[in-house]
Amino acid sequence: MTTVAFTTALVLLIGAGLRPRPVRSPGERSDTRPPRSLRGRSRLAGVVRLGGVVEGRRHRRAVERVWPDAIELLVHALEAGLTPRQAVAHLTTTAPAAVRAGFVGVVHRTERGQPFADALRALPDILGAPAGSVADVIATSERYGLPLAPVLDQLARDARDARRRLDQAAARKLPVRLSFPLVVCTLPSFVLVAIAPAVIAALSSLGGSAW
Repeated sequence: MTTVAFTTALVLLIGAGLRPRPVRSPGERSDTRPPRSLRGRSRLAGVVRLGGVVEGRRHRRAVERVWPDAIELLVHALEAGLTPRQAVAHLTTTAPAAVRAGFVGVVHRTERGQPFADALRALPDILGAPAGSVADVIATSERYGLPLAPVLDQLARDARDARRRLDQAAARKLPVRLSFPLVVCTLPSFVLVAIAPAVIAALSSLGGSAW
């Protein structure tokens, strides 16, 4: 019985060794991973997308930081007697650098023949959501011939609201910023003033008792 079992196992081993292996073409790879060049391109694409996201966040924060200043400049230009179109053209050189491209985009669209009310869409398209309300207010005044006094009031209100939101955001970040000097400066001074003398006195007493 043992001889039969041994013979059967030997036949199975020989059969497994003689089993034909799959034949690969010369250009076929032994693994299923993509080629190294494709993996490198995918990593590079991921890095580019991440860089674009980071740059977009930086641009959005820069726009939100200086947009109230741009609104105030626009209000001053309108109060000085400029038309909305002239005021927007004036801000192409006087507005903060982070938002100047939006006003330049409006001027370029009007120079290509687009109506001024429609060209104002360049503000939210380039600068994002914060510029949408200002573009809508000026476009409504331009389309329907509304007086500029309500427009100025609305723009000033938008500037105050934007400034208030920035101040509130800065106030929320203040405790976090103050925690760093509190930990770095106050805690070491507390250790030196309150704990170090007690430790030194204890070591001195131990030294004196040893003698």
